[in-house]
Amino acid sequence: MSKLVFGPSAEKRAIGQRTVMREFPSCPVCKATYGYEVSGSSLDHFKCNACQTKWRSEPLSNGNISSMTLVQPSGYDLRGIELTGLKYQSAFYRNFDASYGAFLKNYRSQMTAKLSSTVSLEINEEIVWAWAGTSFVQIPSALGLVASQLGVSQVVHAGHLFLTSERLIWLQDGMFNFEIPLEDLASFTPASAYQGSDASIIVVKSAKRNVEGWLRLWLWYGSVGNVEVARDNRAFNRVRGMVFRQQQIKRERIQKEKQREHVQVVLDFSSIRDTLAKGGVVVTTFKCPQCSGPLDLPETGRQTTCRYCGAMIRPVDLFDKIKSLVG
Repeated sequence: MSKLVFGPSAEKRAIGQRTVMREFPSCPVCKATYGYEVSGSSLDHFKCNACQTKWRSEPLSNGNISSMTLVQPSGYDLRGIELTGLKYQSAFYRNFDASYGAFLKNYRSQMTAKLSSTVSLEINEEIVWAWAGTSFVQIPSALGLVASQLGVSQVVHAGHLFLTSERLIWLQDGMFNFEIPLEDLASFTPASAYQGSDASIIVVKSAKRNVEGWLRLWLWYGSVGNVEVARDNRAFNRVRGMVFRQQQIKRERIQKEKQREHVQVVLDFSSIRDTLAKGGVVVTTFKCPQCSGPLDLPETGRQTTCRYCGAMIRPVDLFDKIKSLVG
């Protein structure tokens, strides 16, 4: 008695495999050339053997792919998660890097409009990304009795965490709540629980201001494919990397600006006089850095000589003293 076998035939599976390989010799997402796993009772799903990105399409045994829907983003770094559940023509994935980049650019434009409608952005300040989430606020002890009677211990507000080139901003229920300049960001860490809640949250803290946020963030919050940042190491590393990369860029920019200011101040003695005048300070005599003898400040020039010890003095030698005078 022969055994009944259900499902697509080996011939149809072979056609499906050839169809995917012909349309996409390399994976659109990870560029690997390790082939695909074809599945589904109608052979309408295929998955990259390398990064595990998975799509749904029309039956592959038809011999062509006209459109496809992302079912599962890259297993490496969740690349493409924003496209989960969205249907595109196959041409979108044939030029995936450009198509994906345009999609993300459009999303940033939407988030820029959302943020700038509430917060005044600085000159040249740009939005890098934004994540949907909720903030947790513990109810004050003064209201503890009422809260316990109501069975409520904390208040949760929906919002977005915006990362710009200058700062982190939490926009809560469409209203500005708090911000942390990137150079002041001291902590961006996951916590397993918050005040008795089972929610995994991200704690953000400022080094200089009394600002601390307890946030439950989603890498992407859509109808399909939601991933909590604090619960998935790939998601957390991706978000944390973006935040601290921007922090490093800003700190380097601040350092370069300080260096430019330093150069402008120490070019010559006339620059020193201008800097002092702008600071409302009138000084004509300094102490020699070598012998501490009185040193007359020249009107101009790039060096002078101490008449007591003969030391050659340059404007840069007086820079620290100038900083203390003008603040």
